[in-house]
Amino acid sequence: MDVLASLVLTGFSLATGIADIRYRRIPNWLTVGGAGVGVAFAASTGVAGLVLALQGLAAGLAIGIVLFRFKALGAGDAKYMAAIGAWAGWERLPAAYLAMLAGGAAFALAWSVKHRMLRATLVSTSAMVGAAVTSGDRLPPMMGGTAAGSFPYGVGLGIGAIAWWFWAGGLVS
Repeated sequence: MDVLASLVLTGFSLATGIADIRYRRIPNWLTVGGAGVGVAFAASTGVAGLVLALQGLAAGLAIGIVLFRFKALGAGDAKYMAAIGAWAGWERLPAAYLAMLAGGAAFALAWSVKHRMLRATLVSTSAMVGAAVTSGDRLPPMMGGTAAGSFPYGVGLGIGAIAWWFWAGGLVS
């Protein structure tokens, strides 16, 4: 396990979650910096690591843009996921994203239960996914405009990213 990389990725993910909780946004300096550090760690393993990290960053950004377009994620969440793509590299990106989406879903459910809006969250999520699947239309979540409906999804993504990192052995691409 790369202890320094593990500490940095964990710190990056925690900072992202804290920013999302406090400001309901993830600043660009944090996502760009996190991506840059991920690329730098990967580059320290050689040219192959650098290439994998850049491929992971590019693929992560492409996926993030699609998720943002369908309003499944905010822009900061999408950029955070792209930054984790740099840490994961192309080959480990699917596992990292599954862990992040699972963490995000678990956090969204917990948040919805805490704010007593689980039913409304499930209905709005169903409507959003249904519209995207059947017609390709964007449909904003129905609860997104309320204080309880706007939750810091970056926290769940970060929890998933940290879990994936340690499950994957805490190694840079």
